[in-house]
Amino acid sequence: MFKSSKGILYIIGALVIGFYLPMTQASLAEAGGMHHGGSYGQEEGVSPAAYVPLFPMKVADLKKGLPPGMLQASFQAARGTAALTKLPSGKTKVEFHLTGLIPFGVYTLWNVLSTEPFKDEPLGEFGAGKHSVVANGHGNAHKVVYLSKWVGKEFLLDYHADGKLSQSKGVFPGALWGQFPPEPKR
Repeated sequence: MFKSSKGILYIIGALVIGFYLPMTQASLAEAGGMHHGGSYGQEEGVSPAAYVPLFPMKVADLKKGLPPGMLQASFQAARGTAALTKLPSGKTKVEFHLTGLIPFGVYTLWNVLSTEPFKDEPLGEFGAGKHSVVANGHGNAHKVVYLSKWVGKEFLLDYHADGKLSQSKGVFPGALWGQFPPEPKR
């Protein structure tokens, strides 16, 4: 038996992390994240310009730290991909497949335009349901966003611990992060 609850927490954390290792395209397909015979819902004749892996930010880089009462392993279990497609119309399609989120958790998508000084905007139209994502009961989510321009420099997924889509104390940035590639030439 373990003599402390700390030992038990380390084992539970290791089990959670081991369960939510980064998913491959094959495991995303098994989880129902991919569509149309294994593609990322491609427009006919147009293939994604880039696949961007998404990972949690390091705890040291989280401006607000972890949500109260949440274990690091739970907050950092999230993984995902973003498929970026430049459409013939000039628009950009961004298709997100996210796993390991907090079941029924509320999140928002952010397009980081600059890091020095920091400047971001909602990834997609602003407003409830437009740049937000709600995980299902298994912690998975899928979201497609169309932009009138190419994406910015980075991506951030913010977790709303209070379940509200506001800039309240309940918002915790950095549940997922990814660096976007430069705009492809056509």
